[in-house]
Amino acid sequence: MPRYKRPPITEAVVEVLIATSIAMATVGRVRDRLKEYYPLEGQLRATNVEIGETTARVLGEQLQGYRLTAADGASIVSVTTQSVSTSRLPPYDGWESFITDARRNWEIWKRVVGWQKIARVGVRYLNRLDVPTEAPVSVDDYLTFTIKGPPLDLPPMHSFAIQEARPLGKDHCQLVLNAGLVPSPLIRTMSLLLDIDVSRMDELPQNDEGLWAFVDRVREYKNLIFEACITDRARELFDR
Repeated sequence: MPRYKRPPITEAVVEVLIATSIAMATVGRVRDRLKEYYPLEGQLRATNVEIGETTARVLGEQLQGYRLTAADGASIVSVTTQSVSTSRLPPYDGWESFITDARRNWEIWKRVVGWQKIARVGVRYLNRLDVPTEAPVSVDDYLTFTIKGPPLDLPPMHSFAIQEARPLGKDHCQLVLNAGLVPSPLIRTMSLLLDIDVSRMDELPQNDEGLWAFVDRVREYKNLIFEACITDRARELFDR
């Protein structure tokens, strides 16, 4: 994959999900070990709702884990009763740095929790393509796929969303691809979301060597998918 001057990555995620839940007290011990690297703490809570025929009643919230953030505000780890997830927000400083953090966080998790059967591994990259709107913009100029509207003489499309889910055909992986127009944080700009999620739930490696070798391969698949989704005109945006 080309190395772009300004990669459009808004979030990169590597998540490892285990087969059985652990106690919240154990999750708390994982949090305490991770706070050396991620001192800013937040909680992950789930809302319990009772649905009736005509009403819905909130029964309360349940603590499920912690979202910890590094002092730079860009490196994040989330730990729950079944998962450890490492994220990187902009500025994205490369796969090597990111995966080093993910491996360290997994090692800390294992030291506290012990080895547990792995049930799912996922690699997800959210990208935002910021297209200047000084001239009329066509989505087809930047993505190799788009939604096709009815053959009517209509004004330009101002919103769309696409989701595709299918087997990847490699390493028992599944691909979920989301794309669409999203609100732009920049003036005179149209922003396109390209969200690539590659995961595996079957016949997973159950040792560290196999786990991280697989994650490295998924990164290669993700890169191939990204490059297949964008045009040369989109690539010009990342090299300005």
